[in-house]
Amino acid sequence: MGKHLALLLALIFPAVLPAATHGKVVDLNGVPVSEAMVILTKSPDVPGPTATTVFTDAQGAFAFGADAPRGTLHVRRLGYRPVAGDVPAGDPTAGDPAAGGPAGGQPPLTLLVRPEADQSGVAPASAYLKDMTNESSRERLIMACVACHQLPAPEVRDYARLLDDTPQTQTPATREAAWSAIVKQMNYVSNVEFGRAGHKVPSGENVYSGGDPAPTAALLVEGLQGPLREVRNYSYGAPLLVTPRTRIREYEVPAPNAIREAVPYEGTAFLYAADVSSNRLIRIDTASGAIKDFPVPGTDLWGPHTLVPGRDGIWASPFFPGAVMRFDPHAGQWKLWRLVQDTAGPPLGIHDMSFDADHDLATDKRGRIWFSDIVGNAIGWFDPRSGKSGHFRIPPVAGREGNEQVYGLSMSPDRRHVWYCQLGIASFGSFNVETLAFETHVEFPSPDAGPRRLSISDDGILYIALYGAGQLAAYDTRAGRMIGVYDLPDRASAPYATTWDPVRRVVWIATSNADAIYRFDPRTSGFAVLPLPRERGFLRMLHVDRRSGALVTSYGNIVEHVRGPRMALLIDPGDDPT
Repeated sequence: MGKHLALLLALIFPAVLPAATHGKVVDLNGVPVSEAMVILTKSPDVPGPTATTVFTDAQGAFAFGADAPRGTLHVRRLGYRPVAGDVPAGDPTAGDPAAGGPAGGQPPLTLLVRPEADQSGVAPASAYLKDMTNESSRERLIMACVACHQLPAPEVRDYARLLDDTPQTQTPATREAAWSAIVKQMNYVSNVEFGRAGHKVPSGENVYSGGDPAPTAALLVEGLQGPLREVRNYSYGAPLLVTPRTRIREYEVPAPNAIREAVPYEGTAFLYAADVSSNRLIRIDTASGAIKDFPVPGTDLWGPHTLVPGRDGIWASPFFPGAVMRFDPHAGQWKLWRLVQDTAGPPLGIHDMSFDADHDLATDKRGRIWFSDIVGNAIGWFDPRSGKSGHFRIPPVAGREGNEQVYGLSMSPDRRHVWYCQLGIASFGSFNVETLAFETHVEFPSPDAGPRRLSISDDGILYIALYGAGQLAAYDTRAGRMIGVYDLPDRASAPYATTWDPVRRVVWIATSNADAIYRFDPRTSGFAVLPLPRERGFLRMLHVDRRSGALVTSYGNIVEHVRGPRMALLIDPGDDPT
């Protein structure tokens, strides 16, 4: 077992060897620039990750291993711009004097940057919302618009610039009318996306998050002031969680696709990504970067959506209701169960499935998998042995009826309770899977706080990402009390999910609007920030590989119309927790 584990870790994170691509990042005065991202994008004909990012040390030095591929280097740091374009890296003749190359490897590279007050292109989308003083408006704007894409994404900023340059859209009324047209377009895109499997959806005038164009357009006018040509004075708001050992490896999946989530699978060096635009799971070899598709059999359109690793395979809930699926990575085969309801009503729409503190699939003591039914606002169960299923509708919350959208779901360590949150009405609660009764119920003061995805620690602490409010809630499920609600370093970051890390005993928070991952330490109540190496780093879920402590996530830019990177990520924070 020990030899197998060592081999596996070596495949995922090769040892740091004498640097073939190394150098310094300095400004025009020769002053070293620390904590800068140096991104090596490989040449198309070279195997391995699409791009690998390292960070400079206090002296501005960076180094890639001797296995670094040929490609180009790009520098990215908040408050700086590269002086020149991308720099070639990985001289194939390095270390071979007979071939005309320098002895001892490629000579050190000097990458020049200059200070830049305009942070556009480096600061995240959330930076453009930092001056919204009305918290309620900011929460409602994020809840309405940041479900499929960031706000304001580059094309949204281009539209704002067009409005600012057009004399006919200089008044609040005309600008609101212009934004109404965009909201209506988003509604129709949503209508097509949710209706493409043949299920009945609302009309294009009022779909999913956009809804009635008028209120959302008013929020856009309030939040997106001016031409949005540049952004200044944004800071990460917490210490950076980077060292010279930090590595971010990105694996691009060719278009067309709409990658939703990516997970590791224990005992392999592969990542598995769900594509909601089609019926396939995508296997990514972390060593070579090779990709292999595993289509879901049949003619029905399901679209694998949420992925939860388990002992017997990778469990997947579909984008479209009515089924649950399991993929066996060893056999390369799917098994699909159609869920038949025993009562009239909408089909079961599985969103999240019960998982434990290790983020592995968890069943109750009778072997049933529990899930959140986002279509029926219910907690449901499924027995893989018999194929039977059932559900229990969540009681209405006085004053907050409608648009409940039950979302995240996790199982307590005693396997007697599942905890769930309702995204649309800012509440969470528990269901006893033995007595089949709803028990705890908690509401957040703001109806737009947006509890989205949650996780639970092995000592029963529930951590909830508050998407709209930009906060983290910690709740003691055993004592039945709120430990605290903590402001994230960026309140417009749209935290999508929390993940309990059993290796480090911290909480990771995947954000959708900040191009960053936050780490929360319950022992100090402090945050740290791991910035991502590109714009549109829209994250939905994050997993921890318990063998190595690596973080696994993906850029979840869906629907397919949404622009942005389509990549799975394997991240070594550089802290060697094992």
